[in-house]
Amino acid sequence: MNAEGRGRSREHRRHGVGGVRQAVVWLSLLLVLGLAGGAWLGASDDAEDGGRDSIYKYLTLWEEVLRLIRGSYVEETDGRSLTAGAMDGVTDALDPFSVYVPPGEVESYRAAREVGRRHSGVLVLKERGTAYVVAVDGGSPAEAAGLERNDIVAGINGRSSRAMPLWELRRQLAGPVGSELDLELVRRGNSVEASLTLDEYEPLQPEFEEVDGVGLLRIPSFGSGTVAQVEALLDGYAGDSLLIDLRGVAGGSAEAAYAVAGLFAEGELGSLIDRDGRKLATFQGAGGLYSGDIGVLTDRSSQGPAEILTAVLRQSVDADHYGESTFGYAGTLRQIELPNGGGLLETTAAFYTDPEGERLNGRIRVANEDRLSTLFFGERDEGSDPMLEGALELILEAPAEPAQL
Repeated sequence: MNAEGRGRSREHRRHGVGGVRQAVVWLSLLLVLGLAGGAWLGASDDAEDGGRDSIYKYLTLWEEVLRLIRGSYVEETDGRSLTAGAMDGVTDALDPFSVYVPPGEVESYRAAREVGRRHSGVLVLKERGTAYVVAVDGGSPAEAAGLERNDIVAGINGRSSRAMPLWELRRQLAGPVGSELDLELVRRGNSVEASLTLDEYEPLQPEFEEVDGVGLLRIPSFGSGTVAQVEALLDGYAGDSLLIDLRGVAGGSAEAAYAVAGLFAEGELGSLIDRDGRKLATFQGAGGLYSGDIGVLTDRSSQGPAEILTAVLRQSVDADHYGESTFGYAGTLRQIELPNGGGLLETTAAFYTDPEGERLNGRIRVANEDRLSTLFFGERDEGSDPMLEGALELILEAPAEPAQL
């Protein structure tokens, strides 16, 4: 090649690298503008975790890393891979539900979102690169496969989950009926293998029984028929105490949760408010279904609608709270298209409790959590439920209210 040709070649490479760098810079800027406005929704006021750092810290770090890569990296970088990795990291910093989907995968992920966990019965999230099980639906394929809350999903079908972004993890779990997934799990420090066969299943229905003189209402999911089912189950119950078990309830209908809360509490119960402070919906209740003492039992997989019901009952009817502090997320998600053809699933509105206006983006804490968590994670006989037994014990130990004269 002559000198002129070599010059053109160098110039072409320089422009090519410059184009990649410019693409990364512009996409970085677009992400900053798109996500910074939603940082208030993803930030957690969880004192136990030391408080999540502001999204601005992560965006500043991202900008600095990109600057160093552009100026110093020894080889030319793949702008698309670099941007996809950065997008994954920033959405991970927002909240566990925000997802970046790269170009070419948006439609398949949208289809997977429509399926949700109807074929698996397991909610898997990813934080700081680690995929873990948040909740397992009763009667689901995931329960049949032996998955448990807090399991770390180390791999799927021989591929490490660390190399698998959240959108791909969810797409795998929303595959066609009959698909088989070989899972590598880590459970309390031990390696566990599980085979999950995807299939349709019917969510469990609410159940009611009396245990040691305490009414026990189990609500395993929130859907269109939940309110009528709860009303029917509690019709005629006049006991002194009612315990509502919301353990393992992650996701479902927020409207149904407010409607169930409205069976017990009256007046304004809460609102859905967007990032600009606009009330998108307000929820009311008539109360009157039950007038005795109410307690709520949650664990760390209780999320979304379960947290709404817990917060409203604690605030409106002074319900006692047992078990473990909740997961800490009740919001709505929207998928938007990005200029590069990719998609972004982000939190655009959050649920609030009224009249205080507390936003439900942090764990709802339990005063006696240490005691019941120890019971839950300790040795247990088959068929026993130490956390429930501990909650019932606390209810029965509570001093009786003095008689009204």
